Amino acid sequence: MTSPGTGPERSPWPLAAWVMVGLTILALTVAVLGRILSPSIVLDAVALWPLAALALPAIIIGFSGGRRRALAPLVLLSWILIAVGLHLGRLEGLPSSAATITADLGSAADGRLVAALPDVALVVGPGPFAVAPLPSGGTGGVPVIERVAGDTSVSLTLTDDPDRSVWFRFGTFEVTLPSSPSWNLQLEGKRIEADLRSVTVTAVTLRAPTGSVQLGPPPGGVVVEVEGDFDMSVPSDVPVTVMGPATVPGGWTVNGDTAHSPTDGAGWRIVVGSGSVRIATR
Repeated sequence: MTSPGTGPERSPWPLAAWVMVGLTILALTVAVLGRILSPSIVLDAVALWPLAALALPAIIIGFSGGRRRALAPLVLLSWILIAVGLHLGRLEGLPSSAATITADLGSAADGRLVAALPDVALVVGPGPFAVAPLPSGGTGGVPVIERVAGDTSVSLTLTDDPDRSVWFRFGTFEVTLPSSPSWNLQLEGKRIEADLRSVTVTAVTLRAPTGSVQLGPPPGGVVVEVEGDFDMSVPSDVPVTVMGPATVPGGWTVNGDTAHSPTDGAGWRIVVGSGSVRIATR
């Protein structure tokens, strides 16, 4: 609509759409710089450039005026949001998925995993062996893996990469372990969250300022060495001995710095070197 002495009425939609694009880019920039998201999200977005290319015909169409001028920024906004969603969903094939580490365990009966990664948090659980970053940002790079295999054993060592890429920086890595082989675990991280209920372990060493661990039935007498403050969950019918500072459930026998669960026999022996543990039964 026009009125005497004025030009065509301008639609507010194009400006609002471009403002949304700018605010979204600003929010993502803050998230990356604040280490909430990994910088690899930029690589994932660039890999999805065909979606952004759709904005070109949208710009041409937008020259016809009116609300159609909002089409180009809305296409760009969709590209950004889709890239964020696929990044957070850890879609295989994106550049960020190249940070996932796998290893052939062969037919080993005994496994040893040493993870010395003090700059990242570790989330450990059951599954095929893999070390994969979660989308959170941080200062840790993709670990370097060293594999040494014997006739019936395999040893894996994960260490920080001194030549870490500025794009592949993460705050948390997920480590999945199959139930076979039996594992000797030596884990060090900024924080450790481990679900070992269905993972067969013969020895466990945990070093982190804080963490939580869920233990299942042990295959015999198994020592768990702890350095840090940990919440630990154990089955109520499994023998457990705790040596060191600990908070244990009612009904346990406490003698100085040693506590025993009501069930006798070989089971978990938790040794607290520094820090403390809080035991809960389920």
